[in-house]
Amino acid sequence: MAVIPSGFVHELLSRIDIVEIVGRSVELKRAGSTWKGLCPFHGEKTPSFTVSSTRQTYHCFGCGVHGNAVGFLMEHHGMGFIDAVRDL
Repeated sequence: MAVIPSGFVHELLSRIDIVEIVGRSVELKRAGSTWKGLCPFHGEKTPSFTVSSTRQTYHCFGCGVHGNAVGFLMEHHGMGFIDAVRDL
């Protein structure tokens, strides 16, 4: 089984843009310093899903789901950790 060093993952996350990663699956619109869209994890009519490029995280105020780019790929696309890191 492959082991990915945590330092590599931290470096990878610092180099990617979470807005671009999430934006592949969710239509995002600028809302001040963050981006907003409809949460892909539950049905909603009013956007409560935010993505922060400064913190490199996502959060839904409706269902409470949150995380980083690796977590988004794992949750939304059903990838395993190693596949999500490879995708990034």
